[in-house]
Amino acid sequence: MLRNQQYRNVISKKPFSLTLACRYLNPRRTHFSAITVISLLGVAVGVLVLMVVLAVMGGFEREIKTRILGFTPHIVLQYAPQGVLQPAVGWEAMAEQIGKQPKVEEAYAFAEDNVILDFKGLQGNIAFRAIDTGNEKQMGALRDLLEESYGGSADMGLDEKAVVSETVAKEYGLRVGDMVQLYSTRNFDEVLQAYKVTEKDPIMVEYADLLAETRSRLKEHMVVGAEGEVVDLDLLRELDGRMIDLYGAEGREMRPGEAEIILEVIVALESGQKIGDETKRGLPLGTVAGIEASLDRLPELDMEREDARVLKSIRQIVLPKDVEIIGVYKASRHVLHPGIFVPLPTGQELKGLDEGVDGVALRIEDPYHARQVELDLRESLSADWRMTSWMDQYEDWFDLIKREKLMMYFALSFIIIVSAFCIGAVMFTVTVQKKQEIGVMKALGAMPSQVVRVFLYQGMVIGVLGSVVGVLLGLVVIRFRVLIQHGLAKLGMDPFPASFHDINEIPAHVNPLEVFFICLGAFLMCSLAGLVPALFAARHDAARSLRNL
Repeated sequence: MLRNQQYRNVISKKPFSLTLACRYLNPRRTHFSAITVISLLGVAVGVLVLMVVLAVMGGFEREIKTRILGFTPHIVLQYAPQGVLQPAVGWEAMAEQIGKQPKVEEAYAFAEDNVILDFKGLQGNIAFRAIDTGNEKQMGALRDLLEESYGGSADMGLDEKAVVSETVAKEYGLRVGDMVQLYSTRNFDEVLQAYKVTEKDPIMVEYADLLAETRSRLKEHMVVGAEGEVVDLDLLRELDGRMIDLYGAEGREMRPGEAEIILEVIVALESGQKIGDETKRGLPLGTVAGIEASLDRLPELDMEREDARVLKSIRQIVLPKDVEIIGVYKASRHVLHPGIFVPLPTGQELKGLDEGVDGVALRIEDPYHARQVELDLRESLSADWRMTSWMDQYEDWFDLIKREKLMMYFALSFIIIVSAFCIGAVMFTVTVQKKQEIGVMKALGAMPSQVVRVFLYQGMVIGVLGSVVGVLLGLVVIRFRVLIQHGLAKLGMDPFPASFHDINEIPAHVNPLEVFFICLGAFLMCSLAGLVPALFAARHDAARSLRNL
C-alpha cells in the first residue's frame, strides 16, 4: 500500500516532476546509475574530442591564414591585353590611381619568379618575391612574420639582402648572415632556346618541299612585261605568308644565316607594285632570279659556324646575385609561399623586367572582403587588367581544410552516436525490467504521454549534462594543450610535430557556433535515444503487466 501511495504522489505532481519517477521504476538503483554515468561520460568524451579537434583545426587554419596575409597581396592587378600577360610599365600612375579607391589601404609594385639558389654546393629551384622596401606597411607585415629564434631583421633597403622562409632555411641549413647565390631562370630559357635551334635540321632539309614549291611556282606563274615581273597577287600573298610563318618570331627558331636568307626572300616578295585592277603585282626585274639565288645559298651555309653564331646571339645573361640572408620568416610547407624575399630592384634584374613589374599589388582594409573590393574595382578598370584575390589564389587549400573538418566531424560524431545507443539500450532494459511498475502507474491513472516523458527526460538530462561536462573538459584541455603536447612529446608521442607542420605549438581557436552545434547534436541524439524505448514503455498493457505483481 505504501508503494502504491508513492506512485499516486508522483503521478499527482506536474508532468515535468515525472522525471522523479525514475526512482520508483528502478529497484537496482546502483546498477542503473552506474550505466547512466558511463553513458553520460561517453557523451562528454564525444563532445570533448569533437570540440578539441575542431578547435585545433580552426586554430591551424587561422595560423596559416595569418601567415598568408603577412606575405601575400590581398589583390593583384596584372596587365594582360587580349589575355597575354605583359610587364606593367609605368605602374606608378596605376598604383596612385588605385590607392585612392575606397577600402584600399595601399598599392605597390609586385614581381615574382623562380631562381636557382646555390649555397655551399646545395642547389635548388625556389620562388622569389620582390617587394618595395620603401613601403613601410609592407615591410611591417614582413617583420611581424619573422621567426625570433633565428634573430635578424627584415630591413633589406636597396642592398643585395634577402629574407628567406623557414622551410628554405631548414632545407639548406641557412642562418642569418649567410651568403647565397641566386641564378635567374631566364638564363636557362635563353640557353634552352639556343640549344633547340642547334639541334634542329637545316631548313633546307626540314622544309625542302616548301622551298622547292616556292621556287617552282614563282618561275611558272611569273610573266615579264612592261611593269616588270608580273605575278598574281593571291600567289604572292600565299608564298609570302608561308615564308613569314617559316621565319617565326624574330627569326629565333632558325640559325642566323638561314634567318637572313629567309628575310631577304620575304622582302623581295613584298617589293611588288600595284598593276591595273590590283589583282596583279609587278616585281622589279630580276626579283625571281634574286630569290632563287638567295635560296641557293642555303646549302652553302657552314652549319658549325651558324651554331656558334646561335650561342653568341643569346641576347641577355643575368649575372648571379650574391645576397646576404638577414632574416627568416615563418612559413608552412602546406601552403605555397615565396622561398625568398628580395628588394624590388634585385627582383627586376633577376627577372629581366628593366623598369617594369609583374603587376600592382593591393592591401585592403578587410582582407576577407577581397572579392567584394575586386568587383568594385572592375567597374573602374579596363578589361586589359586581370585581377586575382588571395582567396582565389588559395581557394583549393581552403576547400581542403573545410573537407577535412567535415570528415573529422563526421568520424568523431560516432563517439556520441555509440553513447546514444548505450542510452537507448539502458532504457530498453529498464522498460523490460520495470514493466510491472509501469503497469502500476498506468493503472493509477498515468497517461501514456507521462510515461513517455519519464524516459525521454532521462535521455535529455544525460544529453544536457554530457554536453556541459564535455564543453568544460574541452576548455580545460584547450587551455593546457601546450603542456599536454610537451608531456606527450617527452613520451615520444607528439600529436602535432613542428617538423611536419612548421608550427612550434598546437594552435587552437574555439568557435562558439561550432560548440553550439556539437552540443545540440549530442542533445538531440541522446533525446532520440530515450524516445524510442519511451514509446515502447507507453504501449505496455497495464493488466498484463500487473499479473505477477
